[in-house]
Amino acid sequence: MDSDVDVGRRLIAFRESRGMNQVQFASELSIAKNTLNGYETGERPLPAEKAKRIRERFGISLDWLLYGDIGQPGYEVAVKLGPKPSIKADSKAASLQKTPARRRKAANR
Repeated sequence: MDSDVDVGRRLIAFRESRGMNQVQFASELSIAKNTLNGYETGERPLPAEKAKRIRERFGISLDWLLYGDIGQPGYEVAVKLGPKPSIKADSKAASLQKTPARRRKAANR
C-alpha cells in the first residue's frame, strides 16, 4: 500500500471531483469529519473496512485508492473475466485438485 499521505491525497482528489466538502463526504461514509480529516492528511491510516465502504458507496477501485494503480487488469479484461473468473478444467491447478494427495506430492517432486 502507498503511504498514508498518498492515500489521503487520492481521497481528497476524489472527494473534490464529486464537489463534496469533508462534512458531506464523511456523512456519506458514516464517519466523523475529524476521522476523515485524519485519513486525508495521512495522520491516520485508512482501515480496510473504510476503504471497502468507499468502494461500495462510490465504486472507486481499491487498487487506485490504496496503490494509485489505474490500469490493472483493465476495464475490457475485467468485464470479460467477471468478478469470479473460471479456469479451464485442463489447467495444472485444476488437475492437481482432482488428484489424490500422495500423487500430488509425487507430481511436485
